[in-house]
Amino acid sequence: VVAETAQRVCVMYAGQAVEVGQVPGLFEVPAHPYSEALLAAIPEHSMGAERLATLPGMVPGRYDRPQGCLLSPRCPYVRDNCRTERPGLDPKAHSLARCFYPLNQEVA
Repeated sequence: VVAETAQRVCVMYAGQAVEVGQVPGLFEVPAHPYSEALLAAIPEHSMGAERLATLPGMVPGRYDRPQGCLLSPRCPYVRDNCRTERPGLDPKAHSLARCFYPLNQEVA
């Protein structure tokens, strides 16, 4: 529905914007791991799978947030600094993303 009705999208995780961008760019090459996980959970993307893709664990509550990136306890790409530092919402190839190690970025 979003891809058909919106031009820009803001992906939220635990009450925080984690990626903001134009629909085509974000849907084709997400920069944030949570955006990637949401897209992987679309039934059309999981054809033939018995279950939809999920991230392990729970979304942090208001009073039990991790010190670093809010997704760090559940992120399949987590690194040490992700657990201790909070990333800013910074420009990436096709969007703004809150990730130290954005996905699908061209390497120079």
